[in-house]
Amino acid sequence: MVSLIRLKLISILMFYLLGTLNFLPTETASTFRHYDCTNKAKFSPKSSYQFNLNKLLSKLTSKINSTNYYNTTVSGTNKRDIVYGLFMCNGYMEKCGECVNTSIQTLKSKCVFNKKALVWTHECLVRYSDRFFSDTTEKWPSWCVRKNEDYEGELDSFNKVLSSLMEDILTKASEAPMGSIKFAVKKITISEDKHFFGFAQCTPYLSKENCKKCLRDAINFLQTCARGKIGGTVIYPSCIVRYDHYLFFPLPRGKRKNLGVIASIIFFHALVPVIVLFFVCYLLHRESRKYLKHRKGNCGEEISTELNSLQFELRSIQEATNKFSDDNKIGEGGFGAVYKGGFSNGLEIAVKRLKKNSSQGAIEFKKEVLLISKLQHRNLVRLLGFCVERNEKILIYEFVHNKSLDYYLFSPQNHRKLSWTERYEIIKGIARGILYLHEDSHLNIIHCDLKPSNILLDNKMNAKISDFGLARIISIDQMQGNTSIISGTYGYMSPEYAMLGQFSMKSDVFSFGVIVLEIISGKRNVDGNGKDFDDLLSHAWKKWKENEVFELLDPSLQHSFSETEISKCVQVGLLCVQGNPDQRPIMAKIALYFSCEQVEMLPSPQEPAFFNRGKIETKDV
Repeated sequence: MVSLIRLKLISILMFYLLGTLNFLPTETASTFRHYDCTNKAKFSPKSSYQFNLNKLLSKLTSKINSTNYYNTTVSGTNKRDIVYGLFMCNGYMEKCGECVNTSIQTLKSKCVFNKKALVWTHECLVRYSDRFFSDTTEKWPSWCVRKNEDYEGELDSFNKVLSSLMEDILTKASEAPMGSIKFAVKKITISEDKHFFGFAQCTPYLSKENCKKCLRDAINFLQTCARGKIGGTVIYPSCIVRYDHYLFFPLPRGKRKNLGVIASIIFFHALVPVIVLFFVCYLLHRESRKYLKHRKGNCGEEISTELNSLQFELRSIQEATNKFSDDNKIGEGGFGAVYKGGFSNGLEIAVKRLKKNSSQGAIEFKKEVLLISKLQHRNLVRLLGFCVERNEKILIYEFVHNKSLDYYLFSPQNHRKLSWTERYEIIKGIARGILYLHEDSHLNIIHCDLKPSNILLDNKMNAKISDFGLARIISIDQMQGNTSIISGTYGYMSPEYAMLGQFSMKSDVFSFGVIVLEIISGKRNVDGNGKDFDDLLSHAWKKWKENEVFELLDPSLQHSFSETEISKCVQVGLLCVQGNPDQRPIMAKIALYFSCEQVEMLPSPQEPAFFNRGKIETKDV
């Protein structure tokens, strides 16, 4: 045990030593280098296009030591073989000639005979094309580069601060005059010892509006692909956004410290740990004894404190729901009834009163609730707490005002129809929420019962996934990959789960695909008797094969929709409901699909899954 403590203390000292170097102004190694030349357009060897391209690359090379941005065109005698090209340094770079030269060599070696190619690195952009691109917004190809480390702290607060940082640099970069280097950098402070740094840049000849749109889309993509990470970058051909937890761009000249001051700081920070180390060695034996004595008690106290903050008294829940009155009842499923409640301080809650058929003990139940309560995402309904008292097991959630998605899609009593813009944002919100559950949360949860009635809508019509983690909380064996208890909703379960009890993240992907097609069409995939299960999937497949996807549309959308977004969503939906789970995309890939505009970049789906309904016995929850 003493060795363990010594190792931990030495590790802390090492981190301290490394932390003292955080003030150094720039990174010392390349962070990323991405190139793309996947376009099918090719030119022939010794053709006039090759001659023009070689001339263009030579012109770019000749300018690398005299400017940070240069674009040019070479047309020659044949106007059809015109070549457009540019290089651009990241705005905070004083010089990037070496980067540009290396990137040009990369294009020459990696993109032989390609009419279009580009390289983005952490220092510069180089690209050429047979099509004019300087004043157009392009978002394909795109890359997301993210750090492996998660942010340690309150995620909602971090996301708010990060959103503010991104908004500031977006505004500043987009308002730069056309023809200048449109970039912005900024530092933002989260706490005394936590700072984050942001960078945004557009190509110089984008208009203010196009630059803002490009950066906005990049930031939205970044918030999905790097959510919760301490650093991330999204790269488009026309713009780039980045944030990190350390200073990766040089300070302005007036703010740089002189070398003598820096040397003094380094010496001071190196000396302090040595003094501390002697003191630690002196106290090590005594502290190890204290650690052994109180370790178990302290851990128990910490868990107990967290649980106490989540625990509600049954009496207060009864008062909030008028003793679980039927007038307060807003839903019921296989796991129990749901009631609307409210406290005297104005807080509205949704109370799920679990059925009394679980063999799970109170301690295990509390531990599962504690784990689930730590999941926080804007597209998840927040679990506020629990109650275990008098043989009752109750979960308390935030109350989401605008009911569930199925009310707006299928209920004849709904007070208004959803616009396409709202539906598209709901689809993307559901995707973000599932991605968080699958990959970005500390539990990696498989929902197992995704359906429109489990998608709630807040007062801004943002999608919030509910009932996530219920399988864990009530101790049904649904997290091991195979179960004999098929607990889900008919029509949304993947065939391998419904028939064989085999489930995975791809089971949730299947459910997501069904929901997407329902949102587009406004039709249920299955009626109350399960007779129409094949109709929506087979109908969508048929219309996609016939290039008539717009015939799937909900009639209320006929005069207001985006053809590109509709086509993309139908294709994504069909990719998700393919019979072979291995062919379905993961949620991270789906998020990437929503970030690109070109539908032709998506893979072609295979025929949707169909299975024998007569052999399935399911439980609707």
